[in-house]
Amino acid sequence: MTLVAEPEVRAEVRAELPVRLGFAPGVRESLARFQGRCTVVRLATLDNDVLGVPRWYTLQEAWAEPGSPVAQLWGGNPVVSVGPADDPELVLATGTPVVVVGADNAAAWWTRQVVDAVRATCRSVLVVDMGARPDPSYADIATFGHDRRRGAALLTLLTAS
Repeated sequence: MTLVAEPEVRAEVRAELPVRLGFAPGVRESLARFQGRCTVVRLATLDNDVLGVPRWYTLQEAWAEPGSPVAQLWGGNPVVSVGPADDPELVLATGTPVVVVGADNAAAWWTRQVVDAVRATCRSVLVVDMGARPDPSYADIATFGHDRRRGAALLTLLTAS
């Protein structure tokens, strides 16, 4: 699988330069499945210490304007946080699509195991790598960083209607 950086797919964030996202083949056509209610699997590689925000912040608090439609839509999704000590064979009893969010997903064995297990057990899975050098095997969408601009662009993409 190869990630393709597509310049025409951009999300404007506060009048700053547009954020460029990379997409695996076929992902853009399937995005609508993930733009409603979904279950979020948050890998510990993208914890609040990495994001530079307080420990109690959620992803929408880290990346979206408080009270914005994006924050409200994304904030309604249940989140499962997974770390290296957790069982990689997650059993997600959900019929909703699953969005796995991490940074450098291919860099650690446990993150690869979690992604593989979720892909094997769930029907609709979207894997987002917010690391600087994503591996196409473990990224359906690459943001090439996890700062507020890129996070906001991702949330805007995943809450578009």
